Amino acid sequence: MDIHSLAEQAAKIVSKYAGEYIVKITRTDDLMAKYARGESTVTQSWSTIDVEVYAAKNQRILVTSYSTTTPERALEELPRLIEALQPSPLYAPLPQANGEPLSFVDEKVREVVLSGDARKQVEELALEEAGDVAGKVEFALKKVVLVGSNGADYSYEATHFNGYVRVFQEKSSGQWSWTSSSYEPSLARKALEQAVELASLCSRLPKKSIEPGRYRVLLSPMVAGNLVEHLAMAASAGSIIFGFSFLQARKPGDKVASEELTVLDKPRDTSLPGFTGFDDEGIATKDKPIVEKGVLKTILHNTKTARVLGGETTGNAGWITPHPYNIEVQPGDHTLDELIEALGTGVYITNNWYTRFQNYLEGRFSTVSRDAVILYENKKPVACTERIRIADSMPNLFSSIEAIGRETWQIEWWEVTVPTRIPHILVKDVGLSRPT
Repeated sequence: MDIHSLAEQAAKIVSKYAGEYIVKITRTDDLMAKYARGESTVTQSWSTIDVEVYAAKNQRILVTSYSTTTPERALEELPRLIEALQPSPLYAPLPQANGEPLSFVDEKVREVVLSGDARKQVEELALEEAGDVAGKVEFALKKVVLVGSNGADYSYEATHFNGYVRVFQEKSSGQWSWTSSSYEPSLARKALEQAVELASLCSRLPKKSIEPGRYRVLLSPMVAGNLVEHLAMAASAGSIIFGFSFLQARKPGDKVASEELTVLDKPRDTSLPGFTGFDDEGIATKDKPIVEKGVLKTILHNTKTARVLGGETTGNAGWITPHPYNIEVQPGDHTLDELIEALGTGVYITNNWYTRFQNYLEGRFSTVSRDAVILYENKKPVACTERIRIADSMPNLFSSIEAIGRETWQIEWWEVTVPTRIPHILVKDVGLSRPT
């Protein structure tokens, strides 16, 4: 189906009822293989067409989305819904579009997706050789079209190769993930090697509980990626306006982290699959620092949040909440062995999930470990512990970073939803407790 014609058709309908509008249509073709207990259990392929509509009339704003190829019926309630709304305090006129197409298609990924058969590529990854392994491998081809009353008329294509592997040995497990715009088997194999190494190490070590307290902690890219994503989202003006940001009282130029930490939003990096040359308002994207050497540099804006807080759009719309596209933490100078040596006596947390905030404005959060948690004494691994909880505040954690690794990993899975390139991160004085 020609989704550009579909977007124009939907835009024609919306234009009858709204003074300003944008229609965004995304077609995604997915091919996914799942693993359980060391065997490929199922292969699925599917296509989706998602239609998102922004419509504004007399400062009333309606944002809606649906999956359909027949926009007439889906949009028939639009006039009634717009008239029922109150004028929005966030309203700002749509800016003149100035984006540009920025496409990257890996032909191998396209070929695999369109064939509907990933067996050869999945076999090449040799996941079954790891024994008891679970996880998924996914190939995707995406096309995005954006048309609007502000002159937007853009489209781009992207490919996506990602997955994660979880390896079990005895009663221990290790997990790692990968993501890329290209078919890079080496990324999957390295992820598998990491998962095997962690599971194997914990299966050989004794089990030992640790007392609640404050520890020096080494965060794997899996864990660091999850926590840095929350930092990037705290820099969204939407999070600040709606009261969900521990950066609410901060402004660009304020110190918010250790000088070791630099976090970038990289929407124009086509090697990571979150890239785009235009945001949801049709504004050109740009690579930018969010935090640079510990200093807050950029609040992420669309035109509405920029009007409310003062400033200019950064090309990060979200019609409601601005957001990053690809995240990169600039690497440091340390090898993993050097980070472990600096850890000395402490805890290496390799994976986490269920990150929850108890107080958004103070950044107080907790997150539960998953898979291998390795205890070190005098630079040597001495035991693995049961599941533990990081219970601390984001400001304290990011201000307590001591060192950052040299090697970066491209991470994306359930708990890291924005494609992220990130190394290991060593943090002092982290609160740990037992999960309940």
